[in-house]
Amino acid sequence: WTGGIYASPTLAGSRAGGVSASTWAVMVHMGEEGYLEVSERIIRTARTIRKGIDKDISELEVIGNPLSSVIAFRSTISAMNIYGVGQALGEKGWHVASLQHPSCLHLCCTNLHTKDGMEKQFLIDLKRAVKDVKSHPEKYTSGTAAVYGMTHAIADVTLLDPVAFGYLDALFS
Repeated sequence: WTGGIYASPTLAGSRAGGVSASTWAVMVHMGEEGYLEVSERIIRTARTIRKGIDKDISELEVIGNPLSSVIAFRSTISAMNIYGVGQALGEKGWHVASLQHPSCLHLCCTNLHTKDGMEKQFLIDLKRAVKDVKSHPEKYTSGTAAVYGMTHAIADVTLLDPVAFGYLDALFS
């Protein structure tokens, strides 16, 4: 996994059996036509968000050419902590994933993001998060911002396994 540290408390990784069964039940309920309709809305929303980042937020750069629902973006300013932007978004109620190599965030658009005005609100909040981190970088140095920032700077990556195991051990102690 090149996205950064990954530790999961289950053998199944991040997908438990209940989630898989629920997904199957929803798919059966929606049918192929319903699935295609939702998929189109999700992709349209992701493209709107991508265009908004490209057009209106010069401090960020979309990575690659996202074709479906996941948009990864990084800072174009070396002094701006992209993980701080993720922390600021979290304070506004958004969940974005932190990744490494390169340091970036990604948003996985879902049906929830397709609600009226949701993509516009995300772009407003993202732009505000960038402004907040640029204006007050000292406020965005804890949580995931600190963990990813610190681990990205570790020269000896062999230390990461003991850290991940220690996390899981502490989780169940």
